[in-house]
Amino acid sequence: MDAVPGGDAKRIHDLALQIITEKEPVRVWPLLMERLTADLPCDLAVLIDLNWRAGTGHALTGSPDWLHEAPLDALIHAHMRSHPLLRHYALTRDKTPLTMDEVADDRWWKGEAYRAGKDAIGIDRQLALPLSSEPGRIRGVIMSRSGGGFSDRDLEYAALARSLLDTVEAHEAAAFAHHTMRADPAEYKITPRESAVLALLCDGLTAHAIGTRLGIKAATVTKHTENLYRKLGVHDRIAALRKAQALNLIPPTPGQQR
Repeated sequence: MDAVPGGDAKRIHDLALQIITEKEPVRVWPLLMERLTADLPCDLAVLIDLNWRAGTGHALTGSPDWLHEAPLDALIHAHMRSHPLLRHYALTRDKTPLTMDEVADDRWWKGEAYRAGKDAIGIDRQLALPLSSEPGRIRGVIMSRSGGGFSDRDLEYAALARSLLDTVEAHEAAAFAHHTMRADPAEYKITPRESAVLALLCDGLTAHAIGTRLGIKAATVTKHTENLYRKLGVHDRIAALRKAQALNLIPPTPGQQR
């Protein structure tokens, strides 16, 4: 493989440094999505987790922030099996970043799935970063930009970024194995961004303060909080924190007995 341009290597270095120095671990994946959209650049990036055998899956987090209000799960459920990139990774277990142009034929560009994604959230030319996952599952990042496709240099950057993202995945898995009593928020369809909001709710922060900490609008924090209440089956902050502690989604408050 040809040497990666110095600018790309520096961006990967800066991204890795930002990850390991991030004081809020729950913000790492949203941070990664933000940086990927800026570094390539691309219009959007989405972290997905799919059960290919069951035909189900979820968008865990993405950038820009308006994607959290978009019908991503509905698009996944309706069209994941007809998506050429996802089908390629499901059938081959390949871990090479690929573009849609490399695997799709005219049927994709003229089909319902392409039109649905473009109409709903502007998905056009796509680049996938597949991450390590269990057999029968697909976990990775889908990026999209409008107009022109992705270059060989973009693919070189994507290959480095993919390795970095897999390292983050492995670190998270090790941390989860170490804290065996902590539940996986994904089991309750709680996204990484919602987990970040939940953690800061525990500290008693206001919506404005949480928004400042996470770099999002207070109104978006309120929307994430409403989603948390709905998923936890509660109606206020105190009940949400108690329920999250009961489910082992967050640690107990100091002095609280488990």
